[in-house]
Amino acid sequence: MKRWSTKDLDILRPPADGRPGDGILTFTDRYSVYDFGVMPDEIPGKGAASATMAVHSFGLLAAAGIPTHFVEQVAENALRIRLLEIDFLGQYGPTGPAGMIPLQVVYRNALPRESSVHRRTAAGTLDPALVPPYAAGGAPWLASTMVEFTTKFEETDRFVTAEEAALVGRVTPDALTGIAELTRTVAGVLTAHAERVGLRLADGKAEYGFDEHRQPLLIDHVGTPDENRFYFRGTPVCKELLRLLHPELRGQVQELVRLGTPRSQWPRPEPLGGRLVAATAEVYRALTALWLGGRADTPLPEERLTLAVKEFHAALPAPQLLDRIGLVGAADE
Repeated sequence: MKRWSTKDLDILRPPADGRPGDGILTFTDRYSVYDFGVMPDEIPGKGAASATMAVHSFGLLAAAGIPTHFVEQVAENALRIRLLEIDFLGQYGPTGPAGMIPLQVVYRNALPRESSVHRRTAAGTLDPALVPPYAAGGAPWLASTMVEFTTKFEETDRFVTAEEAALVGRVTPDALTGIAELTRTVAGVLTAHAERVGLRLADGKAEYGFDEHRQPLLIDHVGTPDENRFYFRGTPVCKELLRLLHPELRGQVQELVRLGTPRSQWPRPEPLGGRLVAATAEVYRALTALWLGGRADTPLPEERLTLAVKEFHAALPAPQLLDRIGLVGAADE
């Protein structure tokens, strides 16, 4: 078994000879923020919620003709997937059939208060010309979907230009352009569904590989609170809630990486209180019911999510933490 911060992978049959293998991807109740790794608490039901939303999202993508590695759901929190080869060192040359492309692709419909785009343009590390203009209604919504690339297997993910992304991903510029366009299609499918169920999708990320015919294949998962920044009436209902509870951690991780401090020596964050854990868990459960359009135990998912968000606000140790996030200028804030 391979174990990552929030997911586990059982390899049933490894990829070989340019053909995908077979594996079971399990979504756990663990969480991670700011590339720290596994945090002290678990969020009960988080794994099942993420898996259920992922399966529903894979169905939406399949209906839109977008190929993915999803095969079937085998447990409440586990999926059977087509398994791709991961060439960590680039020893096999260009990414080939049944190979994972070692990049993350970020797509943005909006630039909420906490978006890294604001920090990077201010620091001069992102060319403002690459940021689409705001839509007619103004900030934070963009007139078109913005697509960026980050590294995948470095100590911490970093944004790279399209030119560097092609080198890191070991793909041609044309293939990278095709992946960017496919990502815009993925974003469109998820955005439309979010709006149908009463959510706003600010941004998200996707990962890809190639199938046995070297055609792009969406892997990992999308349409979940870990991979997407969803808002419900101006409040984030996604992993942003967990980031909010560790406001100093991003800076601490960046400094530890800069100093070259081994992860085994990184100080452990303080655990969350029981009320915050329970409130976050209920947001995940209520969000899942809304994403599915209702469930047998939740005939009125919007009402349930409204109550869940209200309880999360009440459980915050410092209400001013909410000032760090939000859809500034959004009509639905």
